[in-house]
Amino acid sequence: MSIDSSYPLGVHIANNPWRTIALSWLVVGLCGLGFFRFHQEKSPMKLWVPQNSKFLHDTNWMIEHFKEGNRVETVMLTGSDVLRPEVLQRLANITEDIVSVAVTNSKGATVSWKEVCFKVPLIAEYTAKSRRRREETVAPTKRTKKPRPFMNPSVDLPNFMYCPIINRLPVGCMELSILELWKYDREVIAGLTKEDILEKLNSTKISPVTGHTIDYSDLLGGIERDESGRIVGATSLVSHWMVHVNYSEVDADVSGNAAGTEDWVTEDSMLWEAAFLDKLHVIKGEKVEEGSLLYYAAGRSYGDISADSMFKDIDKLVFGGVIMFIYMQLVLSKFSWTEFRIMLGSVGLLSVGMGFVAGCGIVALIGVSYGPVHTCLPFLLMGLGVDDIFVMMACYRKIHDTHSNLPLAERMGLTLKHAGASITVTSLTDIVAFAVGSITVLPSLQSFCIYAAFGVLMMYLFVITFYVAVFTLDERRIAARRNSFVPWVIHDEKSTRLWCQYDLMHRALNTVYSKIILTTLGKTVIILTVVIMTGLNIQNLLNLRQKFDPHWFIPEDTYYSKFVLKTREQFPNNGYEAMLLFGSYNYTAELKGLLHLTHELENRTDILHSVNSWPAAFQDFVHTYYDKDIGEVVLSESKFRDYLSKFLFSNDGGRYQMNFKFASKLTCGEPVPNITVTTIDFKFKPFSEREQYIPAKYAVEEILSHHQFKTGDQYKTLWAKIFGNWVTDEIIDTEIYRNVALAMVGVMFCSAVLIVNPQICFWIFICVLLTILNVGGFMQQWGLTLDLCSCIALQLAVGLCVDYAAHIGHTFLTVSQGNRNKRTLETVLHIGAAVLYGGGSTILSLAVLSGSEAYTYRTFFKIFLLVILLGLFHGLVLLPVILSLVGPPPYSGFVDDPHKLPSDIEKEMQPITDDQKRNSRANGKLAQSEEEKTPINELA
Repeated sequence: MSIDSSYPLGVHIANNPWRTIALSWLVVGLCGLGFFRFHQEKSPMKLWVPQNSKFLHDTNWMIEHFKEGNRVETVMLTGSDVLRPEVLQRLANITEDIVSVAVTNSKGATVSWKEVCFKVPLIAEYTAKSRRRREETVAPTKRTKKPRPFMNPSVDLPNFMYCPIINRLPVGCMELSILELWKYDREVIAGLTKEDILEKLNSTKISPVTGHTIDYSDLLGGIERDESGRIVGATSLVSHWMVHVNYSEVDADVSGNAAGTEDWVTEDSMLWEAAFLDKLHVIKGEKVEEGSLLYYAAGRSYGDISADSMFKDIDKLVFGGVIMFIYMQLVLSKFSWTEFRIMLGSVGLLSVGMGFVAGCGIVALIGVSYGPVHTCLPFLLMGLGVDDIFVMMACYRKIHDTHSNLPLAERMGLTLKHAGASITVTSLTDIVAFAVGSITVLPSLQSFCIYAAFGVLMMYLFVITFYVAVFTLDERRIAARRNSFVPWVIHDEKSTRLWCQYDLMHRALNTVYSKIILTTLGKTVIILTVVIMTGLNIQNLLNLRQKFDPHWFIPEDTYYSKFVLKTREQFPNNGYEAMLLFGSYNYTAELKGLLHLTHELENRTDILHSVNSWPAAFQDFVHTYYDKDIGEVVLSESKFRDYLSKFLFSNDGGRYQMNFKFASKLTCGEPVPNITVTTIDFKFKPFSEREQYIPAKYAVEEILSHHQFKTGDQYKTLWAKIFGNWVTDEIIDTEIYRNVALAMVGVMFCSAVLIVNPQICFWIFICVLLTILNVGGFMQQWGLTLDLCSCIALQLAVGLCVDYAAHIGHTFLTVSQGNRNKRTLETVLHIGAAVLYGGGSTILSLAVLSGSEAYTYRTFFKIFLLVILLGLFHGLVLLPVILSLVGPPPYSGFVDDPHKLPSDIEKEMQPITDDQKRNSRANGKLAQSEEEKTPINELA
């Protein structure tokens, strides 16, 4: 809004308040039509992962080609020694309860464990005898030819005998549990002794249930071994239940959560997992006379708890809004029956709400999705809007005191002329800051910035129209001496003010600035303080780490947090699962390359915990049963397909079936079809710092890139679920610094256009820069790091901290009487209280979050508190000191004369001519000379 148009706009609104109010609500209604296209995004891939990232491309490729996956449900029992009969009996009871869990879905169908589990072929029944004859001698390396068992049916029996039996064998649910050793037989388990357990555990390498090879020590934590390496004790054991996920049936809008932290899962699986958790919660509450502690987690645990954590304190934010409303009454009101500003304060918050609704409606109409971090947007708008309201009230009170002879409409016009200019500067700089932030590659931040920009724009429009209209009606009420609470009650002229907080603040500011801050000693101390504080915080800023742990979203008192902590304690070497993905190559020709790749991975023990490669296992299989080392010789196409088929239906290779996708169905006794997708699985070490896991990721990618395959579609990549976090971690610091820098440039450009004074714009930029630098330094001291939450908060920081300096800078240009010191003091007395109230209101509204358990809210509170305090310091203390020393001359012709005719008002603020600039510089030198002769205590 231009300065020239603000006065007539204020007059027009004051003369037509009801028409303005009706038109404002009409705009809200029209914008609200956009909610018909409103969509809340719940997919984590569309919220937290850059849309141009390789990880997103690889994930989409995997979902399209692999088509299915699994989720893990886990139970952990801990104790001084879990390899005791009573602990296994308790685990057996828990297992029986879990597999009996059943729920009813939205279609009325019953969903049991067998409906949702990940199924694998059970070949144990037919291969049991051969396993008992098999020698368990472990060769020095995988590449040494292993002793051949007495009999392997998949190799030694003809296909016409072996495969019909295999085809008749059942397909069972994939469960990983030590109870497999006794086939989950409760009676057998009840009769076990400690020695029976140890003997079975140490001697069994193939599951008696599935017939697939397995290392049961992977299910134990805190393992104790004797001198011969035999397991003799453990402090924890885990059991896993694998839930099947069909990617084609996943609908994030149905199964996702409002926080966007839920993984791929179908509705039926989500329902079963909820029942699983309910059952475990009941079991954990049961008394156990002699046993172990129980910990558990489901596939949905992280998503559920992180979402609850993110939104559980939303009621506290509402309470913060109530506190802000009370605070507004204290600031806006003069305490008499007529001058309580109940209606005005309520409408002020209503203007914020109208701006939020209208802004969201417009953005929804253009197709931008709403995200989880947007929940803090109303409170951000509330802080900005209340600041504007306080500025407007400060301007009106000054106009009312100096222009009381003018009609109300003209006083409102003058108020909007003075306040509107300042509000326009701050609002448009906020809009520019958010608009610049919307160019980020992080989808959630991009969406938030777009919603914030439109929200600020609409709130600004409603403040200068709807709020001014209601302000006019409220002034009419006061003029008619109507009661603030019951307007139909009219008081007599003896109704007086009891106390005016504004006068108290005015006197306090006058004393502090005239007696302390604007003295020579005060200026010196403040400048030295800024220099020293900034220097120390720049050093701290250089040490500010980029770090994010997804488990920060999990409150410490939750069952899942306790499970994660206990898992890290009992299984400290468990790292991050990852895999190499390959497309439709000619695997007969490329097999040797895959083996070389496997060997290189196995040699990287510095970054990898373990490697589970089907090419290595297949090499052992062929070497053992066909006396051919495929690392040295190339198999024919027919031999490769035949051997691989036998391998995948044997107890040695059956578990690797899930690593393949074929062009057609895999059938026992027939050569394998063309391979469309295959994977090599491995685990990274449990890294905790970006400086560890990013180089490790690059190292594996470099190993993969060195192996050039000559056939097929050439698709190969490294993929892991944890990469969703690592990809963001890798770029987040660059995004933060770039976005903040661009926002500052945009804000300063906008300030230069609106304020039209390069010197003031420069000092505003310095104040914003110093605020951001010091916020970063204090973040490091407060234990905060650079992550997605702090990225969003710092993006908002630019818009917040520019307001304080912009209000002071712009008002200084409108004060024309006196030298720099006197103009500075007048500036602070005029607008300082409003700026201070605005910052205080934002702190009050967010103070309720200081004790929140949610990481997001705690981070926002800490950063916003730093931004507001430091922004107020630099804008309300440092900038006045600078202006008192080197401030520019005022705008040409800006003098508020109480006797000035309204027709002359619009002639103010005309562009300054060259002659006027020369005269202003001369007057400035004269004023500075007079200032040196004038004691500071006379300036008030």
